[in-house]
Amino acid sequence: MSTTDTNRSALLTVTQAADELHVTERFIRKLIATGDLDAVKVGTRLVRIRRTSLDPLLRPMRVPPSIGARRFG
Repeated sequence: MSTTDTNRSALLTVTQAADELHVTERFIRKLIATGDLDAVKVGTRLVRIRRTSLDPLLRPMRVPPSIGARRFG
């Protein structure tokens, strides 16, 4: 696969990016509009997202136990 092919396959549609993150397309478009997700415009209408732009959104985080949660053990 050439470098050009690799770069092209790294561009996702809004739908594909939403599927990767398990969120809605609307949420992806909001992230783009607020500048929290980088995207490129292809032509006058098409929006594409680099796969590498999704990586910062996939950071691990700790979720504290809810109040009143029972601990077993």
